[in-house]
Amino acid sequence: MKREIPILLTILCGLAITWSFFSPQPVSQAVNDELLAWGTVFFSVAFLLGIGNLVRISLKQISARHPDWPYKALLLVVLFGYMIIGVAEIHGWFGIPDGQNLRRDWIYERVFQPLQATMFSLLAFYIASAAFRAFRARSLEATLLLTAGALVMIGQVPIPPFFPFAEAIGDYSVRLQGFLMAYVNAAGQKAIIMGAALGTLATGLRIVLGIERSYLSE
Repeated sequence: MKREIPILLTILCGLAITWSFFSPQPVSQAVNDELLAWGTVFFSVAFLLGIGNLVRISLKQISARHPDWPYKALLLVVLFGYMIIGVAEIHGWFGIPDGQNLRRDWIYERVFQPLQATMFSLLAFYIASAAFRAFRARSLEATLLLTAGALVMIGQVPIPPFFPFAEAIGDYSVRLQGFLMAYVNAAGQKAIIMGAALGTLATGLRIVLGIERSYLSE
């Protein structure tokens, strides 16, 4: 029964939500809203369990003096510090009216955003390194990738005015880049999106029909 009951609940919930999409009746919409509300509750509980698990693992590594224990301690300080500041501002403990999250906004704008920008700046070097390794004309596909990437970059970067025929080359590269982005790239993106949609539909059907049981660790 430990497997049958979760599978039965999954099938019933999946069929109920699918029924609400194809039936305009108020009953189906009410069932859908109720299931979504329960899903929000379960998501919140899962979120709290995830925080508890994070705290448990971090405290264990801190007590064992793991090589990364200072980072774990900093993680817990930031986590609970931001949480305490948020709860305090919601209840007006700092004398700030509700809705004016000045301290949380300050932390977000002065701490989180600079760290995020630093992370993305470092990520740019990895992307450039991966692009350099990928743009090697060792095959026909790599040659096409190199050519398309070079044309798109030329269309994005302005041609220096002292370069011969700079205006004509810039105009032609912009038009060619627009063609590649509007037709070739868009067609590839639509094909990928359609494939992902079909894969999602197939996975959903397998879950609703009880064939896919990965959520039961099977």
